[in-house]
Amino acid sequence: MAWWETLFEDAYPRLWSSLLTPERTSREVAGIEGFLELALGASILDLCCGQGRITMPLAQKGYRMTGLDLSERLLELARAAAREAGVDVRWHQADMRDIPWEEEFDAVISIFTSFGYFEDEAENQRVLEGVRRALVPGGKFLIDVNHRDRMVQLFQDRYWFEVEDIVVWVERHFDPVKGISRETMRWLEGDEERQRSFSVRCYTATELARMLRRAGLEPVAFYGDFDQSEFTKDSRRLIVLAEKSASV
Repeated sequence: MAWWETLFEDAYPRLWSSLLTPERTSREVAGIEGFLELALGASILDLCCGQGRITMPLAQKGYRMTGLDLSERLLELARAAAREAGVDVRWHQADMRDIPWEEEFDAVISIFTSFGYFEDEAENQRVLEGVRRALVPGGKFLIDVNHRDRMVQLFQDRYWFEVEDIVVWVERHFDPVKGISRETMRWLEGDEERQRSFSVRCYTATELARMLRRAGLEPVAFYGDFDQSEFTKDSRRLIVLAEKSASV
């Protein structure tokens, strides 16, 4: 099975919880609103929505939200949280390469490096083409990924972190030709050693802009963080706002 078919079913909600704090989520949601500048009631697709970390706060603010994700486990968590909060969200299980809608959304968002999962670049391009089809003419696409240039500067082959009562050891390798970062995480649960691996294609601004244009999405702004700070060589994040042509 591909890594994205297993990682998000068990390890992800727990191991990434120390990163995806309520404070971070609030900051990102505020940034998304600032980037998109949409009226309340606008329709937004959260691509690879996971457990609805971003989807739900935007729905609570008054946007018509749809969350798409491949992981049934994460969608179960999202549905349960939405029911408990009394939030109306349309949840849909699908591969990000198979977005089923056409001219449905005022905006599509892809947050926290939820792009570049596929080693075949044609498959990553296919995702962007699906985004373009799903947008209404003039619709907006906001994508947030690691900034490859800065990631390479700060790259660590090995490191560890602690979450709850678990120590996680991470081994990483970066392929500079393919631009792919591969990571293996190991940790103990009781006496059992657990392991999960994943890989992500990392992009420069030039590469991502080229792919967006090829898909019919025109980049209109580049940012280095959710506070709309300038994108520079030292930015850890690469956030691009693109638009679908009103004539497409």
